[in-house]
Amino acid sequence: MQDRASRTREVILRAAATVFDDRGYVGTRLEDVVDGQGISKGALYFHFPSKEALAAAVVREHYDLWSELTGRLRPEHPRAVRLLIELSRRIAQMLLHQTGVRAGLRLMSERNLIGPSVPRPFVSWVTAVEGLLTEAREQGDLRPDVLPGPTAVVIVSAFAGLPQALAAGAEPADPVGWATALWRSLLPGLVTAPCAAEMYAVLEEPPGG
Repeated sequence: MQDRASRTREVILRAAATVFDDRGYVGTRLEDVVDGQGISKGALYFHFPSKEALAAAVVREHYDLWSELTGRLRPEHPRAVRLLIELSRRIAQMLLHQTGVRAGLRLMSERNLIGPSVPRPFVSWVTAVEGLLTEAREQGDLRPDVLPGPTAVVIVSAFAGLPQALAAGAEPADPVGWATALWRSLLPGLVTAPCAAEMYAVLEEPPGG
């Protein structure tokens, strides 16, 4: 019975992510979430008593994405700047292929329409990026005039706005390409000249390469 309840909850979350990604919080009805899923509205309310609770659950599924990816990729990339570039391009891939990630980003950007149960937007993302920038300073790669905290906000804000830009028809419709372009713009003012030269070579490689 517990396994069945868990499966039902996962089906609801996947369906909700699809609808939230397509219509946003205001444009989504709970009827739209269960429609065609073989799940009753009563079962939905058993797991999520309100649309706000459902939206908050979708956000929490991906809220710690930067931190979780950092833990998985760190053994491959001990150099913080290289790790940060790889993280951002992996997340860009997820924006292209994973509805849940796009839905979580959209709902975080609509938090003022939802309610306080949704985590504060991007706090864990900014913390993770700030930590990597601080490491980059300790490794001698960060320029001495760069402040990790404010710079982390800029980097995360750029990625947070990417789904909206693509939805509005920004070209090319390739999140990884946009992530690469972002780093080409940021690197000269962010890291030392030798580090920038090395990272430009990294940007020529596909994510995961």
